[in-house]
Amino acid sequence: MTTNSFKFKIKIDTSSCGGIITAYSSLLNDTWYYKDLSFESGKIYGLVSEYGQGCEFLSYLLGGRVTFDHVKIFFNDDVIAQNNLSRMSWNLEAACEKYGTKIVRKSIEKALKDNPDSMTFQDLAERFALTPGRYDRKFKYLSGERWRAAAAFGYAQNKRIYFSPYETSNFYYQMCQSGLLKCLRELTDHGALVVLPCGNDMFIKHIADEVLYLDKNYNYNMNALQSFYARQGNANWIKL
Repeated sequence: MTTNSFKFKIKIDTSSCGGIITAYSSLLNDTWYYKDLSFESGKIYGLVSEYGQGCEFLSYLLGGRVTFDHVKIFFNDDVIAQNNLSRMSWNLEAACEKYGTKIVRKSIEKALKDNPDSMTFQDLAERFALTPGRYDRKFKYLSGERWRAAAAFGYAQNKRIYFSPYETSNFYYQMCQSGLLKCLRELTDHGALVVLPCGNDMFIKHIADEVLYLDKNYNYNMNALQSFYARQGNANWIKL
């Protein structure tokens, strides 16, 4: 598909945001500490942070699912609105989306019809390693294949940004054992941007083109905390 090969850059500008203010979304129960960041199409990005420290928020921000507030997001050199960003983005986790209840083959065939191209459903099924026995199942019931099918569906719709919810390293390892990496490379080879939020880099560093670490650097005042417990009667509860 010619539109899938279009190259672009995403820039997040937080210069108008308060330095000590954090972005929060009740949709995600996650907090992101403002930081200027840049992303390029054709790459897989691993977003790494402790749970609740921003990686899922940033993933959904790039997916156009949370409001920008004072954050500015540039698509190439133009400011992009949330609704426009949302239209070009696709959640790889079908269980989190309405499309999860749709049938794989019917949905992809309709998307191909709505976006005329010489590619057929069978072409996409082969590229994204879809199993014939599961063509007529709902996306959310595909287990280890659902992200592959989701990627194929998004590709058929010419989506350009693929985001996902927070997952563990072991989740990504198991999904890649099921052929996920081949499908993600199909996306990036045709100019898409993929973001994968994760709790640590133990596995994601082996498949991502770039890994971004989002945890805030905490400086815990252990002496003060030990003094607090000393007043409670047992300073040894805190080990220095």
